[in-house]
Amino acid sequence: MLETSSKNVDFSPKRISQDRTSMSDAELAADLLDELIGYRGVREPIKAMLDRAYDKLSKKSQKWTRRRVRAIFNKEANRIDNREIAEMEAVIAERKRHAEYKEETARIAQMAVAAQTNASRRYAPKQGRELI
Repeated sequence: MLETSSKNVDFSPKRISQDRTSMSDAELAADLLDELIGYRGVREPIKAMLDRAYDKLSKKSQKWTRRRVRAIFNKEANRIDNREIAEMEAVIAERKRHAEYKEETARIAQMAVAAQTNASRRYAPKQGRELI
């Protein structure tokens, strides 16, 4: 009879993808690069997507090349420097901070508009009554 074994459950790809600590450096770097690239349009070529990632990373350090970004994206890089992972994480963190800033300023602007609207309603004549 065939016995079922739970050995395969321990190496579930789902579990590995949820926990970045068990990834290899190449997989971690490719995952970070995917996160850095962000949303990809349906008809956006991969070259444009990788150029966008290169532009963001080259602002951090001049050591980045288009070829290096492509090698990390395709998981062809033999080694990944700690500097590269740290720079990708820094760019991702900056993007998140900027998104939070935009959200906060939009919320404050919305509150200012709401307060202004309420003030104009308070002093406007009510319908059915005319000012004498």
